[in-house]
Amino acid sequence: MNRLAVLATIIGVLTGLFVAALNWTVIGVERLIYGMDHLDNHDPTSHVSPIRLAVTLLVLGVFTSWAWYLVHRLGRREVSVVGAMRGEKMPVAETIASSFLQVTTVAAGAPVGQENAPRIAGGLVAERFCRWLDLDQDAKQVLIAAAAGGALGASFHLPLAGALFALEILLVRMSPRNVVITMVTTVAAVATTGLFVEVPAVFATVPLTESPVMLVAAVVVGVVAGLAGHWFSQWANRAAGASPTGRALLWQMPVGFGVIALIAYLVPDAVANARWTSATLLDEGMALKTLLLVGFLRLVVFLIAFRVGTVGGTLIPAFALGSMVGGVAGHLLEPVIGVPVAACALLGAAAFLSTTMAAPLFGLIAAVEFTDMEPQGYLPAFLAVASAVLTVRAWSVLSNREQRTFPVTYASWTGELK
Repeated sequence: MNRLAVLATIIGVLTGLFVAALNWTVIGVERLIYGMDHLDNHDPTSHVSPIRLAVTLLVLGVFTSWAWYLVHRLGRREVSVVGAMRGEKMPVAETIASSFLQVTTVAAGAPVGQENAPRIAGGLVAERFCRWLDLDQDAKQVLIAAAAGGALGASFHLPLAGALFALEILLVRMSPRNVVITMVTTVAAVATTGLFVEVPAVFATVPLTESPVMLVAAVVVGVVAGLAGHWFSQWANRAAGASPTGRALLWQMPVGFGVIALIAYLVPDAVANARWTSATLLDEGMALKTLLLVGFLRLVVFLIAFRVGTVGGTLIPAFALGSMVGGVAGHLLEPVIGVPVAACALLGAAAFLSTTMAAPLFGLIAAVEFTDMEPQGYLPAFLAVASAVLTVRAWSVLSNREQRTFPVTYASWTGELK
């Protein structure tokens, strides 16, 4: 284990440097296109007019379609983190190009998450390092998963959530060795990235209590948001699995982004940075009618983006959609039991993210770290997540079929969703 711990530290540092480069790319693209970045404003797109935002998305659709077409056409087949854990070789140039293209697309306004890029970046670092040292397959699996989770944690400054991503989603086992190696890699990656990139501001801290009414709200919100998150993950997987390949990408993606651009022109908040949506709900609040409209349109533009071939993740979008589902439930519960809408929004985000990623602990800890949650909020958050997971399981029994959920962590063109 001592040897692996040393290797994990080295891989973590290299992964942290890679993630820092990706994060600075995001910041640079945001400043170039919108004149500010997400470190200064949760929603850089708010700095431009609706017509400029729409035109930007139109241009982005054309540019991205050609970029991905050339990557598919000229490059070797991409290998996902899971593929690398199975022993497949990750192509260096194609993986690097993919990771930077993903974050560039998201920074420019694509309504998907950016966490897929750091994951494959961390996986690439560990895979090449393990291959160079000719490590055995078991050691490769642990280090690749740890690097992918560490990269996720470094990108958003979520060390515990990043480690749990590796353990709960990728490795699916928590032996002492796996836990130690994952924690070492994650700490090294997060600390290294933090030396070069400013730590992003967390969302507003929402006070949760262990009062009976809060626990009742946690159960209700957990049931609703958990089932919604499960359905969302299935829709997202189907959309990504049906995405175009070859020349079809050159017309379907521009058309899809044309629809997104029209929605952005009419309702700019529908394509606003998902961080802004969550921050607004957890801090200032949002009227019920606005919440319903923006929530529905956010879901639509996300599914359109995945359907036309946009490569990305769901972490921040799922957190935002979950907070909106919880916010809607909060508007209905507040007059009855007096639980604040913001509290329900946070509970909804944790529950929704847990079932979207098919990872209860990851969703719970991500919500805790995103909001700097105080200890008295752990019980209601845990109850919301538990209610969400049990509801999804009950749904699978009632519908008389196994509702196995694949976390939306792999691009459709890697073959992971086929």
